[in-house]
Amino acid sequence: MTRPHIICHMITSIDGRLLADRWPCEEEELLEVYDAAAARLDADGWIVGRTTMEAHYLEAADPAPLEEIGPRDDHIAPEHDALSGIGICIDRTGRLRPESGDIDGAHLVMVLGEQASRAHVEMLVARGVSVVFLGSGEGALADALARIALAFGTRRLILEGGGEINGAFLAEGLIDETSTLVYPVVDGQGGIPAIYEHRGTTVARGLELIAVETLDKGCVWMRHRVLTGGPAALGRAE
Repeated sequence: MTRPHIICHMITSIDGRLLADRWPCEEEELLEVYDAAAARLDADGWIVGRTTMEAHYLEAADPAPLEEIGPRDDHIAPEHDALSGIGICIDRTGRLRPESGDIDGAHLVMVLGEQASRAHVEMLVARGVSVVFLGSGEGALADALARIALAFGTRRLILEGGGEINGAFLAEGLIDETSTLVYPVVDGQGGIPAIYEHRGTTVARGLELIAVETLDKGCVWMRHRVLTGGPAALGRAE
C-alpha cells in the first residue's frame, strides 16, 4: 500500500510562531489568506492533531481507561461518499466526541490507538465516523495513512498541525512538501509554540524551493519540497 502525498500547510509569524490569536490582526484576514492558498493545493482532505481539533471543532472528555486489546480492524462508514473529502484527526487515547461523521462538510476519520476503549469506538461508529487504528512500532503512522488512502482513494492530504503533530510527521519522514504562509507580524515572545515542535532526536530536513509568491495583506507564500536523508541532504534534491 502507498500512503498519500502530504503537504504541511501552515501560517506563521516571521519568527515561526504558531498562535495567531496573539497577533495584531483579525482572524478573518488570516483565514481568507490561509484558505485561498489551501484551495490551490488540490488536496483530497486534511489532517490535524487532537489539540487543534478540540480548539476549533470538537468537544473533548477525559479518555476512558485504556484496554489491552492489540491489533483491531478499521471501521469505514458506508455513507462517507455523501461528503466532500475527508478530515482526519489523530486522537490516540480517544478523547474527542463528535456528534456525527460530518466535519465542516468533510467526512470525519478518527485515527485511534489500538488501546482506545471499545465503548468509545462503538460511539464513533454509531455516529457515522470512520475509525482507523494506529498500530505500534516503526512505520505505524505511515501504515495507517496508507490504509486511509486505500479506503477513500486519497492521493493528497494537507497537514494542518498543531506543532507537535507536524513535528511527529517530520520526524517519521511523512511530509513531502511544506506550504508556509509568513504573515507580516513578529510574535517575539519566548516559549510560544512553533509550527514544527519535536522533543526527540534531531529531525532537521533540507528543503528545495518550489515556488514563492506574495499574496494579499503582504503575506509571503513559500512552497518547498522536503528532501530525504536528514541534515546531510541540505541543498541536494532527490
